[in-house]
Amino acid sequence: MMNIRQRSRMVMLTGLLVLLTACTTSSSPQAGHTPTANVSIPTPLATAQPEPSPTPSLFGGAKASLGPLPQTCSLSSIRMPTTISPKFASAVGAGPAWGVGISSYKQVPLALVWSPNDASAYHNQYGWGHKLLWVVATHMQGAVTIHGMNLRTGTPVHPDAEYAEASSTPTALILNPSDPAIVGQDANRDDQWTQFPGGLTVPGAGCYSLEATWPGGSWHLTFAAGLVPSSS
Repeated sequence: MMNIRQRSRMVMLTGLLVLLTACTTSSSPQAGHTPTANVSIPTPLATAQPEPSPTPSLFGGAKASLGPLPQTCSLSSIRMPTTISPKFASAVGAGPAWGVGISSYKQVPLALVWSPNDASAYHNQYGWGHKLLWVVATHMQGAVTIHGMNLRTGTPVHPDAEYAEASSTPTALILNPSDPAIVGQDANRDDQWTQFPGGLTVPGAGCYSLEATWPGGSWHLTFAAGLVPSSS
């Protein structure tokens, strides 16, 4: 049998084991709990976003400026305006279709010019507009198509007119002196000439071509377009 001393030693060992188990349990993290370090998390600073760049309009918007009139555009077979009737100012083209409003300017044989005030007043979504009068021989059978472009960039011009054919587009003007819309317009039509009041818009200063085609014929010319001083 176990004597008293051995029994006392066993009781002491048992107590020590219980104490060690309790200490170990209290120092271990509880199940399901992840210790969190006491770390200061910085608040993210707002990053400045760059201002969106405005999308420029095709012709620079309302603040766009027209460049100066070029002086060295190439010449075509049609080099000077001519008089076709006492009723009209000098015209460019060839029978049976003409444009009144493209004229000579100083050393430039054919030109469309704007003063600074006109350039501001006649700036539109397609560029800079200029009044023209399109004139077609009344006896002509068929229609005349007028179109053109910038000689450097290929950007089209925008011709327009009253009584244009419905099949016209912003870049191709179709004029038919036999169109019922114009027949009977005594102010715009006589036995010789049919008038189509309108204009021509160019996308900027530069050298341009203008062409007219009709059944059995055509003409082609080049002209300069741009700003000139108000005093000129």
